[in-house]
Amino acid sequence: MIERIISVIFPNRCPYCNKIIGSGLTECGECFKELDKTPKISHTDAGIICISPFFYDSKVRQSILKYKFRGVAFNARSYAKAMCSAVESAGIKDDFDIITFVPLSKSRERERGFNQSEKVAEIVGEFFNKPCRALLVKTKNNKNQHDLNLVERRENVRGVYSVCKNEDVSGMRILLIDDIVTTGNTLSECLNVLKDSGAENVICMSIATATLD
Repeated sequence: MIERIISVIFPNRCPYCNKIIGSGLTECGECFKELDKTPKISHTDAGIICISPFFYDSKVRQSILKYKFRGVAFNARSYAKAMCSAVESAGIKDDFDIITFVPLSKSRERERGFNQSEKVAEIVGEFFNKPCRALLVKTKNNKNQHDLNLVERRENVRGVYSVCKNEDVSGMRILLIDDIVTTGNTLSECLNVLKDSGAENVICMSIATATLD
């Protein structure tokens, strides 16, 4: 009864068009059919390859902005479902044993209320029945990447991340998740930290890509 009352007062809405949807749905039928979820393979400026279910434009862009900056955490389940489909379509679901995510600084996470990459990663882990945990920590605050040019972005993330003190990533096959990939510098830095610490393989994935192959 309580759940029914809550669903009437605060109904679930489609992440992409804001229409009210049923309690068991993650997006409306129209957006499910309209959005292209074919895996996008991005070869970024930073030299990494990243798999994404979406392009960062139109409805998806507005949806992710609300997710990141207005705390619409419900959207995570729709993104994760699309990412799981992309993993299966790309044939990589057996290529990783553990899932992790790009960390936020403590102040940024308090500001947003949650780590948007972590929330999606946890749901992906549930779907594939694979562990998801923090393997990386952000050791210093830096500027927002979207405020910087290409050269500045590369320097801005250098030395910002490290492996968590209680983690040994030696031999791990890791799926590393971020929200959006543009130049790829953040993912590249995190990937290199993991590989330098002994990870066997790191696959990069994001909700959406603003980078064309």
